[in-house]
Amino acid sequence: MARARLSDESLLEISLRCAQSFYDHDGDAPTGALVAASGLSERTFFRYFPTKEESLRPLLNAGNLSFANALSLRLEQGTSDYLGAIVGGFDETMTSTSFAWGHHLLQLILTVPALRRVWLESNEDLPHLLWPTFAQSLDLPEDHDETLMAADEAVLLTVCAVRVMARTELGPRQAIERVAVAFRTNPLLRSTRRV
Repeated sequence: MARARLSDESLLEISLRCAQSFYDHDGDAPTGALVAASGLSERTFFRYFPTKEESLRPLLNAGNLSFANALSLRLEQGTSDYLGAIVGGFDETMTSTSFAWGHHLLQLILTVPALRRVWLESNEDLPHLLWPTFAQSLDLPEDHDETLMAADEAVLLTVCAVRVMARTELGPRQAIERVAVAFRTNPLLRSTRRV
């Protein structure tokens, strides 16, 4: 008889314990430590997580879903300030999922190549969650260039804010606001000066 698949909630709990293990081992958690943290057999662990680092994916996916839901709620309320909605959604997500060791874990995710790969892949999944929200709010099809660009820009803002948090002592609100200020100046549209 086939075993029942673990629920998303169970996978998230396992992912949180594995994140703690990566933190405890400065980004290089041994297989044994991760398997022990998961409470699964090694074989079952690797059935759910093809690599050790993939054990963080449920945590990252939950963060993506939380952000998409927070942003959707703000845009459904009819705000015309998309940037403000992104700022609020990011702050809500990062604050509600905060943990004492989170700052150091962000640094590890950005510096340990295998962890960074999982994080970057997770970032690539986020726009798909945002397309329906932006399509509805912009009154455009999901595959319209402006819808796609809005979702990509939202992801860019969150990625930049995570990087700011990892390299500074800023919290989520301060980091995303700092990024939003830079975004509002639209540096790519500045004229270049030739000397």
